[in-house]
Amino acid sequence: MIKGRLIGIVIGLFALVCLIVTFDYSRGRTPETNSKLVADVLTATRSGECGGDDTEIASRYLPNGMTQAQAEDVIKTIEIVPPKPWFWQPKIENSTTWTGDTLEALRTIKTTAFGSQVLRLHLTFGEGKLRRLAAEVVCRFD
Repeated sequence: MIKGRLIGIVIGLFALVCLIVTFDYSRGRTPETNSKLVADVLTATRSGECGGDDTEIASRYLPNGMTQAQAEDVIKTIEIVPPKPWFWQPKIENSTTWTGDTLEALRTIKTTAFGSQVLRLHLTFGEGKLRRLAAEVVCRFD
């Protein structure tokens, strides 16, 4: 009889821990952002969809002919507010690399306990204006 109660208490505690962990993990699925570009990409990208071409969405915010300074300002606004979970640390990857006239920007747009999604932007400039753009969502698994 005591063993039965003890087993019931252990199972109840396990279920409670599973419920809390599931709730905490799910908070990482919908990041908060003020960037309309991130919101549009997340709306168009289903979870688990990686490597898809998001150039059409990005070109709405980074049209050809845009000046280099304007494009850099748009890229600076691409950010999320990471969740504040209690059992895992969100990894935010934000970097910008120049190679000649080409800018590659990586911005984390979604993060969970098991990985993150990063928006990769390739911008090529000529005479100070945006000439070519490519964008894709890349999944990183931890």
